[in-house]
Amino acid sequence: MKQFSIATTASTIALLTAAPALAQNEVQVLTDWRYDALYAEGWSVENMFDLTAIIDASGEDIGDVENVIFSNDGQVLGIIAEVGGFLDIGDTHIHVPWDAVTILDGIAQIQVPVTEENVNDYDIFGTYLDEDTITEADTSSVAVVDDNLVAGVNVFKATDLIGDYVYLSDGSRYGYVADLIVNDGKISAIVSDSTSYGRPGYYAYPYSDRNLRTGAASRYDMEYSATEIDTIESFDYNELQSRVQ
Repeated sequence: MKQFSIATTASTIALLTAAPALAQNEVQVLTDWRYDALYAEGWSVENMFDLTAIIDASGEDIGDVENVIFSNDGQVLGIIAEVGGFLDIGDTHIHVPWDAVTILDGIAQIQVPVTEENVNDYDIFGTYLDEDTITEADTSSVAVVDDNLVAGVNVFKATDLIGDYVYLSDGSRYGYVADLIVNDGKISAIVSDSTSYGRPGYYAYPYSDRNLRTGAASRYDMEYSATEIDTIESFDYNELQSRVQ
């Protein structure tokens, strides 16, 4: 198995799962839920936003990760990178399919095939409108995109979910989505900041697209009661092996 310490093409990363495989529509029992695999091989979307550098083929630092595109079932489809100075119009936003990026040094760097010399070779999704829309079909191509890109049907941007409210099975509000932990090219867990609920700290819960509510009233509805959520310990970011310092 290739390790994160060497260049690893994102589409071929073989990672551990966070829990034994479940039958379709089966709810993960929290008493059986463990963070070990998340700590060992998962990576944090928020950490990527904050500290991951975008580099070109020559290793030059050209920008930052601005967003990650997911299908509703949690599969990583691509990234949105903000790269500086291209096209002589200041910062440029590009979408790169997940299978076209290379992860280096944990998630410290992401190498993309776009350079200042070839950026003009990529088509834009439509024209520069206030709200261009990206569909799942679009995520197979490298393209220059609008900075107000909107996710279409059955896909969402990480920022569409991070910051949204989390609710328990009885409809009570349980804080908000603070982060997404990706494992094996797919969201394994949502991390909740539940300080307002009375549980200070971060808690990672299994992700399920059954619980995803997107659109104007986006939110994440967990399938757990107040009694069930008390069974897991807080999520310790210091244990996350891929975390960029």
